Amino acid sequence: MNKSGILIKVRNYHADNHNHVNNARYLEFFEEGSWDFLEKYPHVGEMFTSLMRKGIIHVVVNINCNYRSSAVVGDVLRLETALARSSDRSYTWSKKVFQNDTDKIVMDAEITCVFINSASGEVVPISEEMKTAWPELAERKR
Repeated sequence: MNKSGILIKVRNYHADNHNHVNNARYLEFFEEGSWDFLEKYPHVGEMFTSLMRKGIIHVVVNINCNYRSSAVVGDVLRLETALARSSDRSYTWSKKVFQNDTDKIVMDAEITCVFINSASGEVVPISEEMKTAWPELAERKR
């Protein structure tokens, strides 16, 4: 399974009045993890770029987050991103945030995305061309 991981130091601007990471900041962390994944697996980024040229974009349709423990200013978090599963019409990222150097989960989430035709707004099924470009899509069925 392809997986990427990054470290994020919790800064003051990530925190709320209680000194905990604000829940909305985790979405930004997840986005950072997605970009890291695309850098580590350029074939996936190239596929997205190729699809965009054809007017096909990917969009988030569902996010499920589980807050397991708090993170505070000064903590170093390890974010892991992987493809959890795919179907004929969607794919789901697995995102896990750990206290760095431990297996203690701060948060985990699943983020489901679909491809859509940007002109019509209609969902575009995951094609054989997409599976060829990102073979893990074919391997990670529901």
